[in-house]
Amino acid sequence: KRRHGCFGGGVNRLKPKPFPSTMSLERKAEKSMSGISRGISSAIETTVEVASLPMQFSLSYNPETLRATEYKIRSCARPHMRAFHLAWTSFLIAFTAWFSFAPLGPAIKKTLGLQDSDLLWANVASVLSTVFARFAVGPIMDHIGPRKGQAFLLIFGAIPTYFAGLIQNVAGLCIIRGLVGVVGATFVGCQFWCTLMFEKEIAGTVNAIAGGWGNLGGGLTQALMVGIYAMNTSSPNCDEECGWRNAFYIPATLLVLAAVAVIFLGDDCPQGLYRPPVNHVADEDDDKKAHVCDVAGNPQVWSLALQYACCFGMELHVNNTIALYYYERFGLSITTAGLIASLFGLMNLFCRALGGMLSDWAFSRWKMPGRKYSHAGLMCTEGIMLVIFSHMPNLPAAIFMMIVFSLFVQSAEGSTFGIVPYVDPKNTGGVCGFVGAGGNIGAVCWGLVFLAVGDFATGYMILGCIVFGVGLLGIPTIQVKDVTTKSMVSSDVNASAFGGKTVQAAL
Repeated sequence: KRRHGCFGGGVNRLKPKPFPSTMSLERKAEKSMSGISRGISSAIETTVEVASLPMQFSLSYNPETLRATEYKIRSCARPHMRAFHLAWTSFLIAFTAWFSFAPLGPAIKKTLGLQDSDLLWANVASVLSTVFARFAVGPIMDHIGPRKGQAFLLIFGAIPTYFAGLIQNVAGLCIIRGLVGVVGATFVGCQFWCTLMFEKEIAGTVNAIAGGWGNLGGGLTQALMVGIYAMNTSSPNCDEECGWRNAFYIPATLLVLAAVAVIFLGDDCPQGLYRPPVNHVADEDDDKKAHVCDVAGNPQVWSLALQYACCFGMELHVNNTIALYYYERFGLSITTAGLIASLFGLMNLFCRALGGMLSDWAFSRWKMPGRKYSHAGLMCTEGIMLVIFSHMPNLPAAIFMMIVFSLFVQSAEGSTFGIVPYVDPKNTGGVCGFVGAGGNIGAVCWGLVFLAVGDFATGYMILGCIVFGVGLLGIPTIQVKDVTTKSMVSSDVNASAFGGKTVQAAL
């Protein structure tokens, strides 16, 4: 008899039979050697037959890597789609906590007696810590898998978030934001997890959807935190200071709940528990193990990190500054400025996925050059839109151009990670970590530019020119080679397609 494996359709195993009842010595003596031989042969044949059956997943998949060749958004079946949904939801919650301070910046500034420069330094601290976390987490996840790494980061970020209400000065604000910023490294786990579960041909789309929906946290937190603040201050016993100090318990608790879900509901990879390297590609270097030095010494990694600094790094910087920009330039209330700023992040609902889909479509037509040129086009347009946004004289025009700019900046993020899985398949976690850290390095640099310039509108114009130049630079510098794909089968393929070999899950 067969029973499903831990994946809800995984390896089929034989159900042990109960021990036979005690037999008399006379009956045992009557057993013939030929009967024993027939029984052994039958048992062996049954075992081989069951062991040779293919893995039964809800998605079509590659029989050699067990990674899915399709995705079904409305499905939560293990292991592929459940991992996908856990990846983006955990990153979304992490993103929400990471930028939970930004929409409350005006209230924090007022009650603590801070300057705009103090808030900018806190913004720099929040993204600078993520740089180091992403550099470290990528190679670590290559060895322990995405699930444990993701859960650790979520718990680590929850601790300082719970204590955010105790901040008394700019030093405390910078320290707390720096510690909470470590949770931004969950992006690495999000992208690495999806890469382990899905084939490269759909990697651009899947990674873009997961990353984009996770980035929704940047818009969600703008609306969520000002909503909590408004709810707190609606009480006659709670003033502005009480309102923001008691607003951080909700995102902190969400981080803990996300960590529990990741640990107990997810699988590291189609095989079950992570045993490196899972994401291998059969070539002449099959025996070569993953190593962080291979990632650090790869010029393509740094080329993509620079590109990501000008798209995701730009999004991080805008998330940190846009509410304050609307609050001061157009004289809006904290709640109104936060709600308008949330539109920028909420565009991730489809924009980043759009960039990944464009990259996959270009790949189907022109292979890797298609991915490269589509990305360069998105980057250059992003720069132009940012320059135009910086010159908008009134609120409606500024909102419209912010949304258009958001479309291209987030699409460029998706197209970047349409290229990442091809850079070094054996070190996918490390590559995700290094490229992701490039985004945070960019956010640090853009924050320093704003500190030097002082005027937000001028700062946005300068950054738009930089983005345009980096987009053009990607044409000669991105030289990632194509990877020949292997044959793929549907989930109902015959057992003969495996050549009789046993495929076992690491349970």
